Parts: sequence; C-alpha cells; structure tokens
Amino acid sequence: MDMSDECIPDDGWPPRRQANWALLLLFLAYIVAFIDRIILAILIRPVSTDLQLNDMQFALVGGVAFSLFYVTAGLPIGWLVDRYPRRTIVAVGVAIWSLATIGTALAATFGWLFLSRVGVGIGEAALAPAAYSLIADYFPPERRGRAVAIYTLGVSLGASIAYFVGGQLIGFASQAGGIALPLFGDLAAWRFVFVAVGLPGLLLALLTLTMREPPRRGDKLEERIEKGAFVHFIRRNRGVSATYFLGYSFINLSFAGFMLWGPALFERVHGMGPADIGVPLALIFLIPTILGQWFGAAVTDRMVARGHADAPFLTGAACAVLLVPTAIAMPLLADTKLAFAALALLVFLVCASVGHHAVVAAAVAPNRMRGLYVASFFFVQNILGQAIVALVTAFLTDTVFGSPDSLGKSMAIVGGAGAVGGCALLLLGRGMLRRASAENRQLSST
Repeated sequence: MDMSDECIPDDGWPPRRQANWALLLLFLAYIVAFIDRIILAILIRPVSTDLQLNDMQFALVGGVAFSLFYVTAGLPIGWLVDRYPRRTIVAVGVAIWSLATIGTALAATFGWLFLSRVGVGIGEAALAPAAYSLIADYFPPERRGRAVAIYTLGVSLGASIAYFVGGQLIGFASQAGGIALPLFGDLAAWRFVFVAVGLPGLLLALLTLTMREPPRRGDKLEERIEKGAFVHFIRRNRGVSATYFLGYSFINLSFAGFMLWGPALFERVHGMGPADIGVPLALIFLIPTILGQWFGAAVTDRMVARGHADAPFLTGAACAVLLVPTAIAMPLLADTKLAFAALALLVFLVCASVGHHAVVAAAVAPNRMRGLYVASFFFVQNILGQAIVALVTAFLTDTVFGSPDSLGKSMAIVGGAGAVGGCALLLLGRGMLRRASAENRQLSST
C-alpha cells in the first residue's frame, strides 16, 4: 500500500509512523542548520586573521548578515508556508543554506563573507515556520510540547556537533597545513571546515522530500482569513503577541550571545583555541540542553493537561528567575572549570525557558496563520538575538570598555538584562495568553 493511502487514526491525526519520520527529518534539518549557523563563531580567530576583521566587522558578518536576511525572508516564507506544500519549502531552504555554507569557504573579502552568510540566513528562514506548522498538524496538543522539544533539540545537538567536529576538523586540517579537495583545490584549514559541514545538507535536502504533507487542521477558519486578516489578528492579540515575541527573545539573549562570542570569550579570558574548547562545549551543549528542553516541555505539557493555558509563560518565567544571576556570573568567572559549570547551568535554564515556545503559537494562532505567526516570532528573536546582541556586545567591548579582554563584561550586561526583561514580560502576559487560547479554541470549534 502506498503510504499516502495509509489509514488515518480514528482521532483524525496522521499515523504516528508518518509523524515520527517527519519529526526525525525536521530534527536532522535543525541540527544541520545550527551547525552551519554557528560554525563561523568557532572559527572566529582564523577567519578574522585571514580576512583582517575587527570585532565590529565580525559582528556584522556573524550577526547582522545572517539575521537581517533571515528575518526579511522569513515573513514572506511564512506566508508561503500557510498556503503551499511545506516539505518543498523545507527542502529548498536546506539546499540554499548548505550551498551558501560551502560558498563561505571561498570567501576572499569581507564583502564575499557577508554575502555568504546572507545566503545561510535566507535558506534557514524557510525551516522554522514550516517545521512548527508541520508539527502542529502532525501531533495533538497533549503530545505537541514534547514533539517541539525533540525538534528544538536540534539546537543542542547542532551546537554540540559543531563544537566537537569543528574543533577536530580545524585541528586536523591545521596539522596537515591545509586540505586539497576536488573542485576546490588547496584549502586553508578554516575553509575546509566550511566545505565539510556544508556538504551533508545537500543530501538531507533530498531526504526531506520523503515527508508526507499532513492535512491542515483548523480549516474551519479558512474562510475567515482574507487579505489583511493577519494584521487584524496581530492587532487583536497585540498584548499576548508582544509578550510572546519579546519575552522569549530577551530570555534567549545570553544563549545567543554565547553562540556568537563564546569561543572568543574562552580564547581571550581562558586562553583556549577551537581545538581546546571543542570537547567541553560539545558536552555542555549536548547534556544540559537536552535535560533543559525535556524539563521545560514536560512541565508545560503536564500543566496544560491540567488546564493551565498559561503554562508556557509560567515555566519560562520561573526558569528565567534563576537565569538572571547565572547569565551575569558566567562570562565574568576567571576560573575555567567554574565558567564551564556556569555555562552548563545557563544553557539548561535557557532551554527550559524557551524550548517549548512554539506551544504558544499553536495555542494562539489559527492554522492558516501559524506559519506567518512563527515567522514573526523569529523575526523579533533574530533581530534581538543575532543582530542587536552582536552589535551591542561589540560596541560595549570596543567603545565603552575599550579592550577586547572586556568581552565578558559586555556579555554579562546583555545576558543579565535580557533575563530580567524576559521574565517580567512573560509574567505580565499570563492572563493574556489564557484569554487568547480560549478564544482560539472557541473559534476553531465553531
């Protein structure tokens, strides 16, 4: 029997085999995406040395180039996600960012490097809106939080693999004095790493086409969604949307800041290079992140099952309270072991706070607006967590403190302020989330 004819269970949801296969492919895509996203930060020293970049230029390449076009492309892609086959959108996006990552290896100037990261941002913009929309149509509400947590574990594993494999590859290629590859010729060590991490994505792009497109749920609302309806929806739900978009994004600032500046922090403060930090950071971004994702998702799912519609905000705010002192202390610690321990706690708390955020989108937004709604969330998160955090951190380090060795102070200010602001916003939005969830359930059933 063809899989497209496979019987749908009595509860109306797609068969678990189809759902789990799609979740696996989306999970792998997120791993590859995060590897390609953060590999530049791991290679900050050789790239900056070879292309003669200062901290502000690196912030423009590592933060602004990716995030500006990630968010710019994300909104129209979110619109496409709500109307066209989502698996095709995912496949095209994976192929684009993988080719752009490979193209980074050929960068000879700041401009070329900037454009390559633009390509990575445009390609990755296709993944999140399509993935969260697919997960919402594959998994019922009582299983959705854990499905989202599995998908977002791609951040953890992607970071872990990037740190470990990136460190090993740069060490191997550096000892060899460079690598010669067919079509590429002789490559410096850091250029070889970009080719090595970019190639697997091309195969994955083909595999994503094996996903089955699930029926869109909640289509009773489709006739109500006309031109301008999304703007009207945002205006009507502006309170909960603002707390959703900004609350989680602020909490994520310490994590996002470390993704860009963490390798530089350990190099400048602790004297560790890419090959030295690979194993400890791989472990930190594997174990605490997995535990954090599952803890936050399990607590949220359990509270939702008991009728607490504000559970996502409450879980996030509770973890953010503990994150405040952790985000301030971690980059300021001079002892390397203590710094690694604080980083492990930081990533656990951030993942427990933010990892289940898409549950909010599924509860608040109608199906035919969910892709654009998630894209809007990532628009805000990436402007704050990629562009602004990169530029503000570089500005504080270069201009306010006037020394590259003050990077830790800049990261402490940004991360601590973000945790405080995010916690306050989520607590403020609890009542609004309860009302918006109830309204969406009522509309979907009529």
